[in-house]
Amino acid sequence: MEPALGGLVTLLLAASPALASSPRTFSANIPAQTVRGALLDLAVQARVSLGGDVAACTGASPRLTGSMRLDTALTRVLADSNCVYQIRPDGAVIIRRAARPAAPPPAPPAPAPRPPAPVTALSPTLSDVIVTATRSSESPQTAPTALTAFTGQQIIESGAVGASDLSALVAGMTVTNLGSGRNKILLRGMSDGAFTGQTQSTVGLYLNRVPLTYSAPDPDLKLIDINRVEVVRGPQGVLYGTGPIGGVLRIVPQAPDTEKRLLSLSAGYADTRGGDPSGETAIVGNLPLFDGRGAVRLVAYEEETGGYIDDEALNLRRVNNGRRSGGRLSYSFDLTPEWNLSGGGVGQQIKTEDTHYIYRTVNGARRENLVREPHENIFSMGYARLVGNGDWGRLEATAARVSHSFVSRYDASSGLKFFGSNGRIGALDDHRDIDLNVLDIAYSSPRGQRLRWLTGLFWSDTVIENNVDLTALWPTQYAVYDEHRQDWQSVFAGFAQATYDLTDDLSLIVGGRYYVVDYETASMVRQGKDERPFDGKGRTSGFSPKLALSWRPDDNWSFYGQISQGHRAGGFNTAGPINDLFASAVVKPLRAYGGDSLWNYEFGAKGVMQDGRIQMRAALFYADWRNLQSDQFLPSGLSYTVNVGDGANTGLEIEANWRPIESLEIRTNALLAHPRVTKSNDLFNSKGNSGLPGVPAVSTNINVSWRRPMSDRMDLIADGSVAYVGPSRLTFDAEKRHKMGDYVTARASIGVETGHWRASAYVTNPFNTSANTFAFGDPFRLPEALTTTPLRPRTIGLTLTWTTN
Repeated sequence: MEPALGGLVTLLLAASPALASSPRTFSANIPAQTVRGALLDLAVQARVSLGGDVAACTGASPRLTGSMRLDTALTRVLADSNCVYQIRPDGAVIIRRAARPAAPPPAPPAPAPRPPAPVTALSPTLSDVIVTATRSSESPQTAPTALTAFTGQQIIESGAVGASDLSALVAGMTVTNLGSGRNKILLRGMSDGAFTGQTQSTVGLYLNRVPLTYSAPDPDLKLIDINRVEVVRGPQGVLYGTGPIGGVLRIVPQAPDTEKRLLSLSAGYADTRGGDPSGETAIVGNLPLFDGRGAVRLVAYEEETGGYIDDEALNLRRVNNGRRSGGRLSYSFDLTPEWNLSGGGVGQQIKTEDTHYIYRTVNGARRENLVREPHENIFSMGYARLVGNGDWGRLEATAARVSHSFVSRYDASSGLKFFGSNGRIGALDDHRDIDLNVLDIAYSSPRGQRLRWLTGLFWSDTVIENNVDLTALWPTQYAVYDEHRQDWQSVFAGFAQATYDLTDDLSLIVGGRYYVVDYETASMVRQGKDERPFDGKGRTSGFSPKLALSWRPDDNWSFYGQISQGHRAGGFNTAGPINDLFASAVVKPLRAYGGDSLWNYEFGAKGVMQDGRIQMRAALFYADWRNLQSDQFLPSGLSYTVNVGDGANTGLEIEANWRPIESLEIRTNALLAHPRVTKSNDLFNSKGNSGLPGVPAVSTNINVSWRRPMSDRMDLIADGSVAYVGPSRLTFDAEKRHKMGDYVTARASIGVETGHWRASAYVTNPFNTSANTFAFGDPFRLPEALTTTPLRPRTIGLTLTWTTN
C-alpha cells in the first residue's frame, strides 16, 4: 500500500503548480428547469454555498452539461432572469436582483441585453449550504422541515472531528459521553434512555444514503474531508424509514473531483492539563482520470488521544488513552452526460485503553477499579451508487454492505454475586458483530412543475451476533455465565411523496411509507452446567404517513406545518441469570417487548431580514410517544428492553444567523423542551416528573466566526463557541442522585490561512470545567450512582495543513 500511496502523492505534487492558479471549474449535469432549481443544483454540484435573492430570479435555465467554469455556469443560468451574481472570496455565491435601469431618453432602439455580470461590491449577505437530505436540492432556509446544515469549512473552523463535537453546534442535539465508539446520539429531547442495547436508534446516522447503524452506538467516523453535514429533526418515516423517530444526521463526504488534482497534508498536536499529549496526522488526495470523466479520492488519518484519568486501585496513571485510525477511498465515473457511477469503501478502527468516568467519592480525575475497561470498535463499509439526472427526472440507486464489530469489557466484580459466584474480581466482555446489506432506489420527477413527486423502494438485511461472557478472574479464574445470541432482521419498504403547488405561494406535501419487518432471535444461555435456549420470530408491518403545508408569502419568509409518524419494531429479551424464566407478566423482564410509535406535530417559520444579513428559523413541536421502548439494566448488570410507558415532548427550537459585516458571522441556537413520561408502565419504575433520561430541557450555544484579509495572500481567521447544557437525569425514576449536566463549555481558535497553508491554535474547555457530562460508568455501578464523567480538562493545541490548491 505504501508504494501505491507514494506514487499517488508524487503524481499529485507534479501537477499541483499549474492547478493552483487555474480558475474554479466543475463537472455540470443540470437539467433544464426553473432558474431557482438550476441554482440549487449548481450549488450542490459545484460544492459552493448559496445565498441572496434566489427566489427572486425568474425564467428558465437551459440544460448545462460537461466541464465548465463556475462563472460561466452562473452566467448561463442567470441569463434573462433579472438576477446577477457575486462570488465572494470564501467561495460563496450571492444572488442579487438586477438593478432596474432608469427610463432611457428617446433614442434609437437599445442593443440586445448583455448576459448578467458579477456584482463587484462585497456583500455581508449570509449564504446557505444547499442540502439533499430531502432527496432534492434545497436550502435549509426554505425547506419545509426543521433542518440544519454545516459546510466542510465551518466544520474545520469549529474544530469538530466527530458527532459529539457537532452537539455544540446543533439545536437540541445530545451525545452521551461514554467514549469514542460507545456514544448514543439523541435529537430534539426525544430520548428512549441513555443506554444502548437491542432497540433501534432513535436517530438515523447516514453516510450519503447508507445507514451506518441499527441498534449499535455511533461508530464515531472522523469528520475529515467533509462536504457538509445535514441534520433533519423529527420523524423521517417517509424518506428514511420508520425507525429514526428523533431525526437523521447525514454526513456527506467530499466527492471525487473530476476537474483538479489535490494533495493535502495535515498534522496536529495538543496538550491536556494533567494528561498525556495528543497528536494526529492526515492525508487527502484527489486524482482526475479518463480525461475528466472520472476521479478517485483518498483520505487516510491516524490520531492518538492522551489519557488524563488515574486508577489508584490498579496503580496506573492516565489509563484512558485512545487511538483512532482509518480512511476512505472513493471513485466517480461519468458513464454518459446524464449518468454517473460512484462508490468506494470506508474503514476505521478505534481502540481505547479504558473508560473515562471517575468516582464522586475520589478527588480529582481518579477512580478505583479492579479491572481495566478497554473498548475496540472496527467499522467498514463498501458501497456503489448510480445516479441519472436529466430532463426526464432523477434516478438514484445505492447498494451497500456495512460491517461493524465492537467489544467492550466492564469491571463486573460487584455483579458476580447475582450469578452465585464467590469470586472477588470479575469482568464482563460484550462482543457484537453487525452485518448490514442495504439497497435504496428512488426516482424524482422533473423540477419546475406544479406537481413534483418521488417514489422509491428500500430493502435491508441485518445479522447481529452478540456474545456476552462473564468471567471470575480472582482468586480463581472460571466462566460464570455466557450467552450466544443471533438476531436476523429483514426490512422491505415502498415510499412516495408528492408536492403540489395549490397557488404560487402555497404547497401541499403528502407522503407515506409502507413497510414490512421480519425479525428472529436465537439465544443460548449457559451458567454452570445449566442451559437456557430460546428461539423466537415476529413480523410487523404498517404505514407511516406525512402531511405538510408550505406557505411562502414573499421572498423573505416561509412557514410550514406538518404531521409525521415513526415506528420501531419489537423484539425479544434473552439475557439474565439462568433462573430468570421470562414466564410471568409480573417477572422483569418480559420475554417480548412491543414496538413503539411516535406522532409529531410541528409548525415552523423561517425568515430573512436586513437584506439577507439575518436568518431566523424556529419550530414549535409536540410529540406523542406511545409504548416507549428503552434499553435498561437488570440488577445483575445484564441488559434488557422494556416498554416503559407513554411519553410526550413539547418544545421550541430557535436558530439565528447574523452577518453584520463581511468578515464576521454569528450563529446561535437554542432548544426549550418539556420531555416527559405521561403514563407509566406498572412493571417498570418510571415517573412522570423525571423527564426523559439523558436529555436536558434547555440547551443553547453561540458560535462566532471571523475572517479578515491581512494581505492579498493571507487571511487572519478566528472562531469561538460557547455552549450551555441544562440539567438532566440518567434514569426514568427521577432519582436526584443520577443528576448530570448543567454546565457551560467553550472553544476558541485563531489562525492564518494562505493559498497553500493553514495554521491555527485552539483551546477547549478554557475554564477547565469539571462538570458531570454523563452519570454512567458501567452497568454494574449503576445502582451505586457514584460515577461521573467529567469534561476533558483544558486542552491547548496546534494544527497545520498544507494543500496544493
